[in-house]
Amino acid sequence: MQENLKSFLASFSALLDYENHHQWSHWMNSVEKMVDANAMDAYDHYSKAFGGAGTLNDIHFQDPWSFTLFWKLRAIIGIYFQCLELDKDIKTQLSEFQDEKLESLKVHCCSHCQSRFVTQRDLIATQIPAKINTLILEDIFSSPMKTLYERFAVLRKTSSELLEELTETIDEDWEIVRSDPWYQPCAKCNENSLKLQSYKYDGLKWSMLT
Repeated sequence: MQENLKSFLASFSALLDYENHHQWSHWMNSVEKMVDANAMDAYDHYSKAFGGAGTLNDIHFQDPWSFTLFWKLRAIIGIYFQCLELDKDIKTQLSEFQDEKLESLKVHCCSHCQSRFVTQRDLIATQIPAKINTLILEDIFSSPMKTLYERFAVLRKTSSELLEELTETIDEDWEIVRSDPWYQPCAKCNENSLKLQSYKYDGLKWSMLT
């Protein structure tokens, strides 16, 4: 269990280094080195990285891949430390990583002409959590040749393919746009009537959440 925990901490460090948060990358390296000696001391040190203003709680990621990996690693590392403290089997605590459904989709809906707009980023982001869940479960249930972060670095390059695949799931009259149209007039009727709605995919189509 400790080896997997250290592997996740190493991937966390690699992510923070990639995003130019070098101080916190070194911090995760130091946590990783503490795990074998005393896991609870390592957890205390790890927790201080999220202690309030000026810590990792204040970091913002523009890239949806990095944003999702950050939160997924934060979750799985927390679960590992809890399992070490309470002597639980990690494999019984993984329900949140076994969901392969698409996340909800933000859709900009025009109340005047009924047009629908989705951004490329938001469409791709519906699939990223499930993709990263798979990487995490691979680390736990098998022994991949490459680290989680190395596999993630390859996966994040598939955005174009994901966009093409996900485009097939939306209605033909929806328009995919590059930038967020929020606070702008509708591109179809020029009225200030766009409202943000959440849609959920049921395996066949996207439906508005009520």
